[in-house]
Amino acid sequence: MSILFSDNNHAVRGKVSYDYTMDNCGNINLITGVKESDGNYSELKLTLLHNGALAKAQYFKQNSSNNGHYFAPHLQAEKSFQISDFKYDKSGGHLSFSFKGKVYKGSGQDDERILTGNVDLTAIEYVPCKGLILDVMTENPSFNFFSMYSSAGTTTSGLGTANQYIQYAYNVHSNAGQYMSLRLDSDISELVNKEMVFDDSNEKLGVKYWEYQGPFMLAESYGYIDHNWKRFQTRGKITGIHRTFGERSVEPYYQGLIIMDILNESRVVKEDVEIPFYVKSLK
Repeated sequence: MSILFSDNNHAVRGKVSYDYTMDNCGNINLITGVKESDGNYSELKLTLLHNGALAKAQYFKQNSSNNGHYFAPHLQAEKSFQISDFKYDKSGGHLSFSFKGKVYKGSGQDDERILTGNVDLTAIEYVPCKGLILDVMTENPSFNFFSMYSSAGTTTSGLGTANQYIQYAYNVHSNAGQYMSLRLDSDISELVNKEMVFDDSNEKLGVKYWEYQGPFMLAESYGYIDHNWKRFQTRGKITGIHRTFGERSVEPYYQGLIIMDILNESRVVKEDVEIPFYVKSLK
């Protein structure tokens, strides 16, 4: 076993009946299934980002009094589950880290399990990314945003009027309960070397930003932004857009930088936040 772990201080050991590892589109996915000598089956799933940030932790316990699926909080896994001593050599496929945290069953926190363990893998399979949509990974620890799930699309606003325009929207959730929407009035391919200033009143161009402030979400969902999400105001600029290619995708994509202030009812809570982003063209 290259993934050794304990469940409520019980060392889960036995025949490894399922083993899966893959590095794809910035996500390192690990799954191990173990059948113990008493017949109990346990399956642990972890998803990490390349910098060691935890995206998901899921656990399945079968044939026991606590049979069922357990989860770390969706979109906020690091609120109950921690990664330490993370090391990843992408070129050689070697990955190692330790973990400790709580996972929960059902819709509440009344049934929980404590998982601890160590990972030491020497052959992570790397699959080139073909589906890059929006990738964000900040570098300044004063404001972290590590993208986890993204979507994109175009809509026509002001249909039938003199102000009709096509809006290009890139939407992304982070692993820490953040949601951001990058709105452009032209395809990214037409904005190379341009610098665009925005504030929250501009509907055509800018960045919308929310933070999740509700109870733990255990079911995986990327649905509507509801009353549990707090909207903040933003102002700043989008700059440094250029076409590139590299490890994020096998197809060419575009890189840019958002520099913005985040405000709560006109009070600046984060100043000059720098958010590098990587997107595909929607044409």
